[in-house]
Amino acid sequence: MPAPNAISINEKEWIKQYVQEIYDISVVDTFDCQLLSEAVAKQKGATISCSTFRRLFDLVPNSNTQSRFTLNAMASAVGFKNWDAFKIHVAGFDVNVINQNIQVYKGGFPNSHNLILETITKLPITTWLGGYQLQCIINIAIENKDFELLDEVVRIPFEIDNQAVYEHLVIAFQSIYFQSVKGNRDVIAFVERNCAQSIVLQKCLLQAYVDERYLDGFLGSWLDAIQEGLVPDLLLFKNLLLCQKAFAVEKNIVKAKKIVALFRKQEANCEFEIHPILKARIGVWELILYKNPKKLNDYFNGLQNPFDKADFAVIASRLLWMYHSETEAIPLLDNIKRADFPVVKDYFQKGRYNVLIVTLAINQYLKQDKVNAKINFNLIDRNTFAYDIVNIDFYIPWMERLSLL
Repeated sequence: MPAPNAISINEKEWIKQYVQEIYDISVVDTFDCQLLSEAVAKQKGATISCSTFRRLFDLVPNSNTQSRFTLNAMASAVGFKNWDAFKIHVAGFDVNVINQNIQVYKGGFPNSHNLILETITKLPITTWLGGYQLQCIINIAIENKDFELLDEVVRIPFEIDNQAVYEHLVIAFQSIYFQSVKGNRDVIAFVERNCAQSIVLQKCLLQAYVDERYLDGFLGSWLDAIQEGLVPDLLLFKNLLLCQKAFAVEKNIVKAKKIVALFRKQEANCEFEIHPILKARIGVWELILYKNPKKLNDYFNGLQNPFDKADFAVIASRLLWMYHSETEAIPLLDNIKRADFPVVKDYFQKGRYNVLIVTLAINQYLKQDKVNAKINFNLIDRNTFAYDIVNIDFYIPWMERLSLL
């Protein structure tokens, strides 16, 4: 029988932090360990028993040793090929050293540019800590107007297809969005200069912070700067927003219909699965401009995942209430059931779910079903909207109205 493998204190602390962050479960008792075991099995197909997690979190006597099979399973559960890959990652990461390097960069000491760039490549972006450390560096760069560093950062080949990496990069880059909203011309120009060549800007900024209020401002300028998308659905995304700009900002229905013809061709010829949000936008403009609800209903009925349905329903409902009829209930929302959503949700899922619950409450209010509107409204966590925060201005008046029920 193979000998058990020892886990160092540092490795143990990091594997504990990773599993709690990735599965959004704070472990304090056996019930949490069971939830964690079930979540890992469902999301990763890895078998890690409740008892193993109890030992990992010192809820029962623990020798700090595990079988190689269990260690590999734990590493796989947090996105690593095996335990050896995880050990190498942990060995190269020291929180104190990274924080020290950030302070050296903030102070502008000699060689700090190269030091901080090397530090960024070692950040554990799969964790919230790594995401916030990168956010801190970006904030300092903006404050110091160090766009030379930012030019290099947005060209780093981050593992952007890894959902954990993507979600933390979205948070890391959010200061660029907020600075743009505040009218920081240097930041706006930086994005306009780089967005055509940067996958991370296209995916983690333009597609994540879609603040439609600025279609006639910085967002429109950024879209105009991109002629070829590095992200497969970027050009479809661009034309859908330009259609909205033509209709809502420029009041040019003829131009909007010409853009519909463009994204119809893209939709018909695309070789990728269209995101539910883009499907919703397609369906909305087909309904508004051509009075044809079929595309909207067909796309929605073809969705299976509850969060895909939530993404679709939220964007479609908001656009229809803004540009079609602000007083009409939306029938497809009746097909969404709260029971279909998992009890345990990560940060971004919580945000998407909260916006959905607001949407359902609004729809019930419009149907004169104030009892269920109030029930849904009372379920809302106003502190968790993830990056749906960009559209919060639409929902605030509604939440104030619903609070009076």
